Amino acid sequence: MQANFVIRTAKFEDRPVLVRLMALLQDAERELHLNRTLGSKISDGHFAYLEELVREQNGQIYVAESEQHILGFVVCFVEKHDKGDLHIVESEREYGYISDLYVVSTMRKRGVASALMKAAERHFLTLDLQVVRVGLLCNNEPAAKFYKDVGYQPYEILYEKRLNR
Repeated sequence: MQANFVIRTAKFEDRPVLVRLMALLQDAERELHLNRTLGSKISDGHFAYLEELVREQNGQIYVAESEQHILGFVVCFVEKHDKGDLHIVESEREYGYISDLYVVSTMRKRGVASALMKAAERHFLTLDLQVVRVGLLCNNEPAAKFYKDVGYQPYEILYEKRLNR
């Protein structure tokens, strides 16, 4: 079932709601990996960090809104490989990056996340970028399925090992 909503650029007055949603996203990731800090402890500071990246790296924050309620958000900005990093073809050394995507649980599977992703992709198209990347925790199967469903495929996978002291 599709929801009734619009996608728009985030405004300053959206910030308190977006910080609250960032806390929920952080707590959801904390359930997937122990290295995540409680959302209530970092959401304001982390969101400020993302706002700075958006300003400095030609990004945007989009929100999905329905009847004056924010249903979700996406944070996107441009990433660049170092000038000396020549192993990637030149046309793809600058790429769009989706750093955060969150939709309130009651509105999932209603097209909100897809619409937010399309807004980010349109932003990157206006910048003449050819590639968009998104990261997710390996055991976040619902996110992996969603990204595959909207046309993304695995690019790089990082493995980690916890060292015992």
